[in-house]
Amino acid sequence: MSYKKVKLKTIDNKIYEVPIDILRKCKLISGLVEQASDESKIILLREVQAKQLEEILEYLKHYKNFEPKKIPKPFPERTDEKFLRGILNDEWTYNYIQSLSIDEAISVVNAAHYLRIKGLLRILAAKLSYEMCNCDVEEAREKFGIECDMTEEEIERIRSEERRVGKEC
Repeated sequence: MSYKKVKLKTIDNKIYEVPIDILRKCKLISGLVEQASDESKIILLREVQAKQLEEILEYLKHYKNFEPKKIPKPFPERTDEKFLRGILNDEWTYNYIQSLSIDEAISVVNAAHYLRIKGLLRILAAKLSYEMCNCDVEEAREKFGIECDMTEEEIERIRSEERRVGKEC
């Protein structure tokens, strides 16, 4: 068992001393640690804030010795909470992703992508897919902060076409 630690510095200047064995699933840091000759060096995480790193470290500690369950592809159009619980590895994973707001999940996805942590990307993608699949366009815009770039006339034309097509089916 390794007790070696590495120091990680976030862009908001917080320094974390983390056991190297927890960081094995983080491809970016693993590669930098292997290249480093001096253990006292601090690794600057140029695209990671402290809050993001704390969420990531929580995930890495939990999955230190195993991988999260593979997420089915393609993700079903409509899902329910029972389905989401079923595709995730355990109750801890479900609670972890549900504890994150959509904005926090997107933020952690960006940091996990930078750090190259595939398993975390998969479970957060499942959360975001679940959130998006279970709402209509207007709800999705509101949840994800997406501005509509269409005019009222364009929106009404699309709705009218949807109603017409719905009657023909």
